[in-house]
Amino acid sequence: MQEPQNLIDAALQGDAASWKELVERYGPLVWSVGRDCGLNQQDREDLAQAVFTILLRQLPHLRDRSAITGWLVVTAKREAWRLSARARRAPTSSDDILAMQGQTEEPETDQYERQQAVREAMAKLDPRCQELLQALFGQGEPPSYDAIAVRLGIRPNSVGPTRRRCLEKAFQHLDEDHGVLFSRKNT
Repeated sequence: MQEPQNLIDAALQGDAASWKELVERYGPLVWSVGRDCGLNQQDREDLAQAVFTILLRQLPHLRDRSAITGWLVVTAKREAWRLSARARRAPTSSDDILAMQGQTEEPETDQYERQQAVREAMAKLDPRCQELLQALFGQGEPPSYDAIAVRLGIRPNSVGPTRRRCLEKAFQHLDEDHGVLFSRKNT
């Protein structure tokens, strides 16, 4: 997985594959901001299109290319507020959006950076680890170890040790790439 700075440099040189990878890597981040701001699916699609159009125009002007995650979060929030106001769904500021969601304070940019870091670490894992960790820690009720064992084609008593090894690999990637964002207590 290329560093964001390298992807940006390649995209600026006209490498369509690098631009596509930027959009695929950071698209879920933009969608999660839209979801947290209360946008419906259509508005999240509009948000993603707007944010990546802005990114394309601003790419040559980004001062700190390693901080693209924070830049995307701020840009996505601003665009989400504009979409909300334009659609006359009332919210015109972050306070309005938060009040609609019953929140009293705005989610921290760090939250989105951590989510993006986890997505990047997961992408570096082998498909089996990705599937196991997604099953165990994705949304919803995790399946039983027996069900996971059947899905992965392993013995049920191997699920726990495999889970531990996969988490260790994921934390290793997180520590290497984003050590400051995470403090690990237990796996």
